[in-house]
Amino acid sequence: MSTRYEELVVRLAGADFYTHVLALARTGADALPAVQAAMNHSNWRIRRGCAAVLGHTDDVESLRRLVLLTRDPKKKVRKMAVLSLGLGRLLRRDDANPIDPVPHLAHSALHDPSVRVRRVAILTLLLQPPARRVARILRKVLATEQDARATRVAEWGLAQQEKRA
Repeated sequence: MSTRYEELVVRLAGADFYTHVLALARTGADALPAVQAAMNHSNWRIRRGCAAVLGHTDDVESLRRLVLLTRDPKKKVRKMAVLSLGLGRLLRRDDANPIDPVPHLAHSALHDPSVRVRRVAILTLLLQPPARRVARILRKVLATEQDARATRVAEWGLAQQEKRA
Protein backbone atom coordinates (compact mmCIF):
# COMPACT_ATOMS: atom_id res chain seq x y z
CA MET A 1 0.00 0.00 0.00
CA SER A 2 1.49 3.31 -1.04
CA THR A 3 1.31 6.35 1.14
CA ARG A 4 0.06 9.77 0.12
CA TYR A 5 3.68 10.93 -0.07
CA GLU A 6 4.72 8.10 -2.36
CA GLU A 7 1.85 9.03 -4.67
CA LEU A 8 3.04 12.65 -4.71
CA VAL A 9 6.58 11.49 -5.46
CA VAL A 10 5.35 9.50 -8.47
CA ARG A 11 3.57 12.62 -9.72
CA LEU A 12 6.94 14.44 -9.82
CA ALA A 13 7.36 12.86 -13.26
CA GLY A 14 4.53 14.99 -14.68
CA ALA A 15 4.66 18.31 -16.48
CA ASP A 16 3.33 20.17 -13.43
CA PHE A 17 5.96 18.75 -11.10
CA TYR A 18 6.49 22.08 -9.29
CA THR A 19 3.00 21.78 -7.78
CA HIS A 20 3.95 18.43 -6.27
CA VAL A 21 7.39 19.69 -5.22
CA LEU A 22 5.73 22.45 -3.21
CA ALA A 23 3.20 20.06 -1.71
CA LEU A 24 5.98 17.71 -0.57
CA ALA A 25 8.13 20.61 0.69
CA ARG A 26 5.23 22.02 2.74
CA THR A 27 4.67 18.62 4.32
CA GLY A 28 8.14 18.70 5.80
CA ALA A 29 9.83 15.81 7.57
CA ASP A 30 6.91 13.41 7.10
CA ALA A 31 7.52 13.23 3.35
CA LEU A 32 11.31 12.85 3.55
CA PRO A 33 11.40 9.01 3.67
CA ALA A 34 9.36 8.79 0.45
CA VAL A 35 11.50 11.46 -1.25
CA GLN A 36 14.76 9.87 -0.15
CA ALA A 37 13.61 6.44 -1.35
CA ALA A 38 12.80 7.88 -4.78
CA MET A 39 16.23 9.43 -5.27
CA ASN A 40 17.40 6.25 -6.98
CA HIS A 41 14.29 5.92 -9.16
CA SER A 42 14.89 4.91 -12.77
CA ASN A 43 12.83 7.88 -14.03
CA TRP A 44 15.08 10.96 -14.15
CA ARG A 45 12.08 13.27 -13.80
CA ILE A 46 11.32 11.83 -10.37
CA ARG A 47 14.98 12.23 -9.35
CA ARG A 48 14.85 15.86 -10.57
CA GLY A 49 11.72 16.47 -8.48
CA CYS A 50 13.37 14.90 -5.44
CA ALA A 51 16.30 17.30 -5.87
CA ALA A 52 13.86 20.21 -5.93
CA VAL A 53 12.10 19.02 -2.77
CA LEU A 54 15.33 18.44 -0.85
CA GLY A 55 16.40 22.05 -1.37
CA HIS A 56 13.60 23.09 0.99
CA THR A 57 14.67 20.87 3.88
CA ASP A 58 16.80 21.53 6.95
CA ASP A 59 17.56 17.84 7.40
CA VAL A 60 21.32 17.26 7.19
CA GLU A 61 20.97 13.70 5.92
CA SER A 62 18.63 14.81 3.12
CA LEU A 63 21.03 17.57 2.11
CA ARG A 64 23.90 15.07 2.00
CA ARG A 65 21.77 12.95 -0.31
CA LEU A 66 21.08 16.04 -2.42
CA VAL A 67 24.83 16.38 -2.89
CA LEU A 68 24.83 12.88 -4.41
CA LEU A 69 22.33 14.06 -7.03
CA THR A 70 24.87 16.67 -8.21
CA ARG A 71 26.71 13.66 -9.73
CA ASP A 72 23.64 12.07 -11.38
CA PRO A 73 24.11 10.76 -14.96
CA LYS A 74 21.26 12.98 -16.25
CA LYS A 75 22.22 16.65 -16.64
CA LYS A 76 18.73 17.96 -15.82
CA VAL A 77 18.88 16.17 -12.47
CA ARG A 78 22.36 17.58 -11.78
CA LYS A 79 21.20 21.07 -12.72
CA MET A 80 18.23 20.93 -10.32
CA ALA A 81 20.42 19.47 -7.56
CA VAL A 82 22.97 22.28 -7.96
CA LEU A 83 20.19 24.87 -8.02
CA SER A 84 18.56 23.43 -4.89
CA LEU A 85 21.87 23.19 -3.09
CA GLY A 86 22.83 26.75 -3.99
CA LEU A 87 19.43 28.27 -3.26
CA GLY A 88 18.77 26.16 -0.20
CA ARG A 89 19.66 28.90 2.25
CA LEU A 90 17.07 31.14 0.58
CA LEU A 91 14.41 28.42 0.29
CA ARG A 92 14.49 27.35 3.92
CA ARG A 93 12.64 29.15 6.70
CA ASP A 94 15.76 30.21 8.54
CA ASP A 95 19.14 31.41 7.37
CA ALA A 96 20.98 28.42 8.80
CA ASN A 97 23.22 26.37 6.57
CA PRO A 98 23.17 22.73 7.76
CA ILE A 99 25.88 21.85 5.21
CA ASP A 100 28.38 23.96 3.34
CA PRO A 101 27.32 24.06 -0.34
CA VAL A 102 30.38 25.93 -1.65
CA PRO A 103 32.70 22.91 -2.22
CA HIS A 104 29.97 21.05 -4.08
CA LEU A 105 29.03 24.08 -6.17
CA ALA A 106 32.71 24.64 -6.94
CA HIS A 107 33.11 21.06 -8.14
CA SER A 108 30.11 21.42 -10.44
CA ALA A 109 31.25 24.84 -11.70
CA LEU A 110 34.69 23.53 -12.57
CA HIS A 111 34.18 19.90 -13.56
CA ASP A 112 30.64 19.18 -14.76
CA PRO A 113 30.56 18.04 -18.41
CA SER A 114 27.41 20.09 -19.11
CA VAL A 115 27.84 23.81 -19.68
CA ARG A 116 24.31 24.44 -18.42
CA VAL A 117 25.08 22.78 -15.10
CA ARG A 118 28.32 24.76 -14.83
CA ARG A 119 26.42 28.00 -15.48
CA VAL A 120 23.89 27.25 -12.74
CA ALA A 121 26.70 26.34 -10.35
CA ILE A 122 28.44 29.66 -11.07
CA LEU A 123 25.20 31.60 -10.57
CA THR A 124 24.45 29.89 -7.27
CA LEU A 125 28.01 30.51 -6.08
CA LEU A 126 27.23 34.20 -6.43
CA LEU A 127 24.36 33.83 -3.94
CA GLN A 128 26.63 32.53 -1.21
CA PRO A 129 27.87 34.90 1.48
CA PRO A 130 30.96 36.82 0.37
CA ALA A 131 34.16 34.96 1.09
CA ARG A 132 37.68 34.76 -0.27
CA ARG A 133 37.16 31.13 -1.20
CA VAL A 134 34.22 32.02 -3.47
CA ALA A 135 36.32 34.69 -5.18
CA ARG A 136 39.14 32.16 -5.58
CA ILE A 137 36.76 29.67 -7.20
CA LEU A 138 35.45 32.33 -9.58
CA ARG A 139 39.03 33.22 -10.60
CA LYS A 140 39.66 29.54 -11.30
CA VAL A 141 36.48 29.41 -13.39
CA LEU A 142 37.71 32.40 -15.38
CA ALA A 143 41.02 30.66 -16.02
CA THR A 144 39.49 27.37 -17.18
CA GLU A 145 35.99 28.01 -18.59
CA GLN A 146 35.52 28.14 -22.37
CA ASP A 147 31.87 29.22 -22.41
CA ALA A 148 31.47 32.98 -22.94
CA ARG A 149 28.23 33.25 -20.93
CA ALA A 150 29.72 31.43 -17.97
CA THR A 151 32.83 33.60 -17.98
CA ARG A 152 30.73 36.78 -18.20
CA VAL A 153 28.75 35.72 -15.15
CA ALA A 154 31.93 34.72 -13.31
CA GLU A 155 33.53 38.10 -14.08
CA TRP A 156 30.47 39.96 -12.83
CA GLY A 157 30.29 37.73 -9.77
CA LEU A 158 33.93 38.26 -8.96
CA ALA A 159 33.44 42.03 -9.13
CA GLN A 160 30.40 41.72 -6.81
CA GLN A 161 32.30 39.50 -4.39
CA GLU A 162 35.14 42.02 -4.22
CA LYS A 163 32.66 44.86 -3.68
CA ARG A 164 30.84 43.06 -0.87
CA ALA A 165 33.96 41.70 0.87
